[in-house]
Amino acid sequence: MAIISTFELLAKSQLPSGIPGPIASLSRNVIIGYFLTISNTSLTDLLLSVVFTARTNSGSGLEGSISFLDTSGTNIAGALEPTSTANKFRFSPLSLPASATAQLLVQPTPDKVETLDYEVRGYVELSLSSLSGSLTNIPLQVSAEQRGTFFADLKGATLADKALDQVAWALPVPDGGRVLLSST
Repeated sequence: MAIISTFELLAKSQLPSGIPGPIASLSRNVIIGYFLTISNTSLTDLLLSVVFTARTNSGSGLEGSISFLDTSGTNIAGALEPTSTANKFRFSPLSLPASATAQLLVQPTPDKVETLDYEVRGYVELSLSSLSGSLTNIPLQVSAEQRGTFFADLKGATLADKALDQVAWALPVPDGGRVLLSST
């Protein structure tokens, strides 16, 4: 299993409530999602497992997230399933044909966006699924990023009322994103 990156999922006010002074009026709400792009640079069709580990004290975990996988231009909804290890959730199996690229998106559920009280951080690991059989030194290229959408009021009548804005930033990945996976 290879550690790929950190992640953060967020649906909250930009600034804590109760901040005194004029800076409080600058605060908007924010939704942050995690995007993982995986390219299979081998000539072998693969089944992968993506594991998210998050420790929270707030009781809000990855149960409050939704995920989508896109390998062919169509978003397919999926779920992060709890594993037998506390605080670990798995997206598996992720089917990735030879020479194909997949994008996995994980973000807060709509109800978490409505309540604006969701915050989870952790790290992401990638491995060959046990369903892949015995494989060695399978090359992948990965990149990870966070995308944030800022807003004032999602129910606003006009775009100006919603005050939408977006930002995206790359997350560091090991070895420039080159990953070699082997079955164990």
